[in-house]
Amino acid sequence: MARSSQENPFDLNKATDFTDQEIAEQWVDLANAAGGLVDILNPKSRMPMLLLGGKGSGKTHLMRYCSAPVQAARHSGDVAQAAITDGYLGIYVSLDALNTDKFARQEPVEDHWSLVFAHYFELWLATALLATIRDCARSQSLAFSEPEFVAAVVEVFDTEPAVVPSNLNELLDHLTRTRKNIDNVVNNSRLRGERPIFDITFSAGRLVFGIPELVSRHAPALRDVLFVYLIDEVENLTADQQRFLNSLIRYRRGSATIRVGGRLYGMKTFETTGSGEPIRRGAEYERVVLDEILREQPEQYDGLVRSLVAKRLKRAGYAAAAQTAIDPYFEELDTRDYWRSVDRHLPKPKEHQLAPYHRKLAIDLKSNLGLDEPTITTIIDALQVPNHRFLEKAAAFQYRKSWPAKLDGAVSLAFEVGNQARALAQGDREAGGDLGSLISYFSSDILAQLFHDYARRLPYAGFETMVELSQGITRNLLVNLKHIFRRSRFAGEEPFVSGMISIKSQSDGVRDGASWFWEDAQPPSGGLQVRDAVESIAVLFRTVRLSHSPSECALCAFSVPLESLSQNSRRTLSVAENWSYLVKLQEGRRNKNSKRIDALYQLGPMLAPRWEVSEHRRGTIELQPELANAILDPAHRGELPTLMKKRLARLVAPSGSGVPADPRLI
Repeated sequence: MARSSQENPFDLNKATDFTDQEIAEQWVDLANAAGGLVDILNPKSRMPMLLLGGKGSGKTHLMRYCSAPVQAARHSGDVAQAAITDGYLGIYVSLDALNTDKFARQEPVEDHWSLVFAHYFELWLATALLATIRDCARSQSLAFSEPEFVAAVVEVFDTEPAVVPSNLNELLDHLTRTRKNIDNVVNNSRLRGERPIFDITFSAGRLVFGIPELVSRHAPALRDVLFVYLIDEVENLTADQQRFLNSLIRYRRGSATIRVGGRLYGMKTFETTGSGEPIRRGAEYERVVLDEILREQPEQYDGLVRSLVAKRLKRAGYAAAAQTAIDPYFEELDTRDYWRSVDRHLPKPKEHQLAPYHRKLAIDLKSNLGLDEPTITTIIDALQVPNHRFLEKAAAFQYRKSWPAKLDGAVSLAFEVGNQARALAQGDREAGGDLGSLISYFSSDILAQLFHDYARRLPYAGFETMVELSQGITRNLLVNLKHIFRRSRFAGEEPFVSGMISIKSQSDGVRDGASWFWEDAQPPSGGLQVRDAVESIAVLFRTVRLSHSPSECALCAFSVPLESLSQNSRRTLSVAENWSYLVKLQEGRRNKNSKRIDALYQLGPMLAPRWEVSEHRRGTIELQPELANAILDPAHRGELPTLMKKRLARLVAPSGSGVPADPRLI
């Protein structure tokens, strides 16, 4: 039965909102990639893995797709056959369901409490494992000696149960009762201020790694199957609790392995229990950042999200839209003929009144160069391009960047630039000369300045722009589309039914998405200083973009020498990266002077509409340590106004204005 066309196809954007069957049905993969996303998780490898990423990057969806219930859904409901065919059996557990708070204690944690959590955690994993093995045992195609297997598991315990289980149901009941008893003891011990006391019935690691070995022995068909613990949302564990998980990673053995999913900030420690020696990357575990991989493969990511949107549209009843290209449903600014289409998105020009960019230019010509009124009028007239405000603005932009060194060149420069602009308006690219080249480089910044001149919000439109804004995180795209769909319907449009989603609805929707992203990501420690720093960076980018002479086009990234920064500054950058306010670019950037490779960061594209900066990674500036520390370190914050003024001096005021500029800071 078709769903109502009133339904917003993008309302649900979390993997936890879907059933196992829906996870299987809504799955999309990378295009033209052998193995696709599953190959990134690599569930047939015995090497443990930390699968990290920004919020909504698809970690949970990927891990659940590789879990036993979804494996079974892909193989006619037969989980044993699925495991045999796939070569692995996924045991998915989400740490948000463990209620770890009742075990949490401030560092340093008593050994007693560490033992309590470790025992409980392993019982929890073993219960999930045995429930899956029970599902396998029901398969008609699997020869499984259940009584012998259960007896072998009982032997793994250091203390035999009072009532010895004889089948899987009884064994599961025993583990469940044991867990519930610990729950009761721990809950009441906190109320009474006592230590929880109960018997430790098995040694660490015996169930988690011992049971898979016994399955291989008692179910020959599963001998070559790897049992993969898919442990999700590791950020919910305390540092002490993670030490036990790290120990399981270090001492992994046999036919079991571990995949840990979490946010970028999820791992609080890499230490293990006992000696505290950290687990070693490359030798004992792999580290994969999912959204980083997706950003590095833009064409494959683009194909993935297009398939995802098509499935969402089909599921919501928009079958026709799901079967066609998505781009025509999104109105875009027509970039042909140098953005002539922007005129209808600006206020109508008033007769006998200068455009705002010409008024500002006239003021600067008088105040900074001291030109008289007739000369100024001649210059403004020379820069006029009738019925084409984008080219008029571009001409004014070029004039400012080429500000005459001598006053007697002011009028001739205006005629030179104006003639090029009028030639471009007639379609003569050759006569357009330097102005045409400048527009091809600075077009998005000229557009931003034009809308700013008219006090209008900068448009963000087109499906490709939506993909760019998502920064390799599928949930970001779905959130923006959810807001765009809502805005479109509120405006009386019929999204994905008839006509196009207007530029206004798209722009309003992505600004809603940016506000959600900014408010949703709230670092728990030092969050205010991190947000202040990110806002200062964004304001710097926006000021450069709207300046008289931007140093870079579409500025949205900065490089900085990490080793020269204060400890607080480095911490701020780390937190901003972990919460996806900033995206660290692995290639770095070569410093112009020292030729060293500096760290390179991009403002999270989802935040671009909030400050109306570019979502495309093109322009990059170097931040000197002094200014970087003033932005990132609260202890140096008082120096920021002075340093920022120096950094922007030559960009926001034309030469001859008397404003000093330090060339080292430009």
